[in-house]
Amino acid sequence: MASSRLLSLLVIAFSGLLLISLPNGTDSAKILCLFSTASKSHVLGTQALLKHLAQRGHEVTMVSAFPLSKPVKNYRDVYVPIEDSFGPIMASFMKGDSRNMLKIMPVITHASLENTNFTLNSPQFQKLIKEKKFDVAILGFFMNDFVVGVRSWLNCPTILYFSAGFSSMINVVGNPTEISAVPHLLLGNKNPMSFFDRVKNTLIYTVDYVITKFISYKTQPYYDYNFPAEKGFPSYEEAKRNVSLVMFNSYFTQTVPRPYLPNMVEVGGLQIKSKPDPLPEDIQAWLDGAKDGAIFLSFGSNLKSSNLRQDKFDAIIASLSKLKQRIIWKWDSEDMPSKPANVMIGKWLPQDDILAHKNLKLFVTHGGLGSITESMYHGVPIVGMPMFGDQDTNVAQVVKEGWGASVSFDDITEQQLTGAIREVLENPKYAEQVQTMAALYKDRPQSSMDLATYWVEYVIRHKGAPHLHYQGSDLNVLQRYLVDVMAFLGAAVFVALKVVGFALCRIKRMICGGGQKKQKQKQKRH
Repeated sequence: MASSRLLSLLVIAFSGLLLISLPNGTDSAKILCLFSTASKSHVLGTQALLKHLAQRGHEVTMVSAFPLSKPVKNYRDVYVPIEDSFGPIMASFMKGDSRNMLKIMPVITHASLENTNFTLNSPQFQKLIKEKKFDVAILGFFMNDFVVGVRSWLNCPTILYFSAGFSSMINVVGNPTEISAVPHLLLGNKNPMSFFDRVKNTLIYTVDYVITKFISYKTQPYYDYNFPAEKGFPSYEEAKRNVSLVMFNSYFTQTVPRPYLPNMVEVGGLQIKSKPDPLPEDIQAWLDGAKDGAIFLSFGSNLKSSNLRQDKFDAIIASLSKLKQRIIWKWDSEDMPSKPANVMIGKWLPQDDILAHKNLKLFVTHGGLGSITESMYHGVPIVGMPMFGDQDTNVAQVVKEGWGASVSFDDITEQQLTGAIREVLENPKYAEQVQTMAALYKDRPQSSMDLATYWVEYVIRHKGAPHLHYQGSDLNVLQRYLVDVMAFLGAAVFVALKVVGFALCRIKRMICGGGQKKQKQKQKRH
């Protein structure tokens, strides 16, 4: 009797686990994820999502250059090493060289395209294609649009994941772009915009559109090479329109409200754990012993601190050495010259877990979106030293919101950095404001992990969810902005006015002509 009860309880518990892990009729699915980036930070959010999906019973395969450090059940890593094409560019940034994005963008675009092409044609990935048993493919999206053709190889729905916020380059589903009301990322979060802001916004969006078209132009040959039309593959534009869902690393409290289609989903903060993992013993002891607080310094996964120009390194070291707080610095080599006693270094540090430590008082950062988000989530104010891309905008927004300060990396001095650090540490308004921002960010109907999981499983359940397809994505730019309709109506009004004008002239001639005729007849009688 006891054994039968035990068996019944085990059956009920097992059934309950199944219901918890795979709700709404979603069976265990085979999920493929492809990231061909040389930037580790770009894969962190997706790796967290895939681990969660694996825990829910799905079979997950991740293709990237960054396998997990520890194996996870139901999670298969397929390692495809790629060249660190961004390394030389990032090194030049740290040395203070020109950071003109108009010159750098073509280089980054070419590197992204080559890395993706290499990954798609690698023996490791080609072997996966032959399996053709996947229920959905999640594709890392960063200036490599032709990756959408993978859908035809695998014969399964595709989901795109973008590690930054919304931009024109990821808008393959035709999401409306409200230029009049929604400021572009490069304009900053100006809400509301003045007239001249809207003028600048229009110009920025126009340039963005041109850049997006340039990227598409550079991408087309890669698509044609891998998915040639003569072999029955859909056109490049059709392949992009066939994307089922786009997820991107943003949340509206970080930007401004804007309209989104149902298949444009904000999942900002995927990499942030609701409960931090235990820290390595040496880091835990270092932070626990920081009685005056601790400062975390990191320039992200792409920028290497060892590439700092000597004068900039000296300025940072001189500033940190005079602080009473303990410093933990992401440093990419074994030793640091002139390392102060209050500085601890590490090649790869668990950033999210460090920021969650109770003694962490300040984050000195380059201003990457992931770093800004994690710092805000854990209620840690920042001192930002932006380098390139969206970092200037990210740090400027933090300063505007009142929970951080900014220091120019180009002109950094010991005095400037020390002043900014002490201002943020000693003025309580920064710590108070970041708590307010953290509360806003966390106040959601469901976590970003639950939201992303729901939509991945939704696409699986509904076989790609074709009913989410927005008819606006099938329109060209003239149709989308009603230029053709306006031209037609303008022509119709012009023709109508011409007809009315012609008719009035005829009537006038008839009236005037008849009157003149009668006048002549009277004159003849007399």
